Amino acid sequence: MSTSPRLAGARTRSASAVLAVLALAGGLAACGDDDGGTASDPAGTSTPSPSETPGEMPSETPSETGSPTETPSASTPPGSAPIRTTGSAGVTEAVVVNATEGGGSPSTMAMALDTEQAVADFVVGLEAGLPELVTTAVADVSSPDATPYGAVVSTGCEPPRSVAIDAGEAGFQVVPTLPKNTVQCFAPVTYVVVFAAPDA
Repeated sequence: MSTSPRLAGARTRSASAVLAVLALAGGLAACGDDDGGTASDPAGTSTPSPSETPGEMPSETPSETGSPTETPSASTPPGSAPIRTTGSAGVTEAVVVNATEGGGSPSTMAMALDTEQAVADFVVGLEAGLPELVTTAVADVSSPDATPYGAVVSTGCEPPRSVAIDAGEAGFQVVPTLPKNTVQCFAPVTYVVVFAAPDA
């Protein structure tokens, strides 16, 4: 008989404990909502991160703006690229074409490429598709008031950085600025500069 009241008391106490736990859980849930509001503030703090990402987007836009500076190379024939030109000859634009194991011997003297025969004579000894590239480049730089010229400027691992084209008594002299490197080439590349000099 004495065990019944103890069990009833234990049940009453356990029921009170359950109610207390439920009340506490309800309070925590309400606090969780408040924390959720606080958590939305850190989310608001993370919103500047996307705003930083758009900040990075404009930095990519200038790099895209840098790409149009390379657009002139798109106007040059396939297999050729513009090269920076200096010198006393008044030539402001030139292109360089190249081919691996393209043959030829470097020379500072440029040859006039104003006829088909002159182009044919110039490309003798050039290989690996280089004669076709030179012919295309000559056609591209040709104009009614200018004469096309070409020179094999170098053979090696890296292209010339620029060329100086000077007018001399014997004709146009083309001197390349070559990079200083110690890399040895297993297959040297032949670089030919093609340009048009204004007729006097």
